[in-house]
Amino acid sequence: MPAFARLPARLKAVIVGVPLAGIGLAAIAGANGGFAAAQSWRWALIPACAAGILLAERYPVKIGLEQKVNLGALPCLLAALLLPPGVGPATAALSVLASNRLVRRTWWESAFNAGNVLVSSSLAALVGAIGNDAGGWQDLRATLAGVAYAVTNLLLGVWPAALHTGRPYPSLVKHAVAASWAASLTLAACAVSIAILSIEAPVAAPLPLIVLPLIYRMNLAILDQARANEQLAGVLTAQRRFLTDVSHQVATPLATIMTNLSIMRRASRGGSAGQAIEDSVAEAERMRRMLMRLRALAHADEDVPLRRELVDLAELTADIVRAYAAQAGTSGVVLVTEVTAPASISADKDLLREAVANLVDNAVRFSPRGADVTLRVAHGSAGPSIDVIDAGPGIEEERLPRLFERFQRSDSGSGLGLAIARRVVERHGGTLRVQTAPGTGSTFTIELPENHN
Repeated sequence: MPAFARLPARLKAVIVGVPLAGIGLAAIAGANGGFAAAQSWRWALIPACAAGILLAERYPVKIGLEQKVNLGALPCLLAALLLPPGVGPATAALSVLASNRLVRRTWWESAFNAGNVLVSSSLAALVGAIGNDAGGWQDLRATLAGVAYAVTNLLLGVWPAALHTGRPYPSLVKHAVAASWAASLTLAACAVSIAILSIEAPVAAPLPLIVLPLIYRMNLAILDQARANEQLAGVLTAQRRFLTDVSHQVATPLATIMTNLSIMRRASRGGSAGQAIEDSVAEAERMRRMLMRLRALAHADEDVPLRRELVDLAELTADIVRAYAAQAGTSGVVLVTEVTAPASISADKDLLREAVANLVDNAVRFSPRGADVTLRVAHGSAGPSIDVIDAGPGIEEERLPRLFERFQRSDSGSGLGLAIARRVVERHGGTLRVQTAPGTGSTFTIELPENHN
């Protein structure tokens, strides 16, 4: 953390102002509720809550893959609800200050966290501190106090982060609420339940603590899952690096082989040797295409941001038609474009072109001579779409569930084209689906979100 002197003035004001506001609210709570405990046993909560807060800070429990929820909220709220209003908030705040310093947080961060707890617990004490009797109205007030503590603690906790990072405060609040609301409400409900039961049914008061071992077991499971995810991410990264390295290493010698085969083909006068050369050229070309697709797949799997630009889908499909005109002519297939609704989207042009080109390549190869392959740009309910329609043999129903998986192939091809297309479309926030039946051809539809950023 940066030194306090180097912090922006507004952030300094918040760091100092929140503890001062907490002191003011604590004074109001003390004046309103006094300093006398309803029962003498409640004084034992001072060392108990202090110990609980210290342990919670020293051993934070992770309750989400990217989030640590400090269980110290439980004893802090218990102190606010059961100790005298003039004592409970101060007990919680001083315990937080001591525990923060114990784990070597900076003094100003410790002071802010203690001030945050002092403000939150003082509000909770004002709203729902529990006296001698706990009836329905008191139960409701205690519940509202738990909610007030959780909400105030979160709103104040996000404030310095917004000022320090420059990110919008509402955005950070939304993210924090999404990440912590379940854990915060669980701890608040646990604290309120213990506080109420300690008055109405003291023997049952410890029962809500059963949630703590469950949270601990959840924490262990989450840590194991996080380690497994890290290992899996490492394996996938190594796999992508391997695909990229192999494709690059093989590309150069393969280009040399194809060049030499072309020379030999021109020198050959036919016969069995000429046919063997033709077959070798065809296989080398197939291998070249497979290497290109491996590289494209590795690129599509990378987590690097998409190089977005405004892409006209009509121009994109027209460019692909020009690129595949020679292959279509050799196969006796006619490429047709239809634009029913002009559309432009923000996309990575190269990756999107690769996805559509793979669909067109499959359509050309599987369509019979004299058939049309249609590229249609349209606009569906979700946004722009590109249809690639062929008149091929169709796809068997049993192949459909695994059609877009890698290396799933029929009689020809590498089994990568559809996997690449789906991965690229998903990275753009879209979907790729197919309508097909044996003997009726296939229609592959890419649906892209409107103005996806």
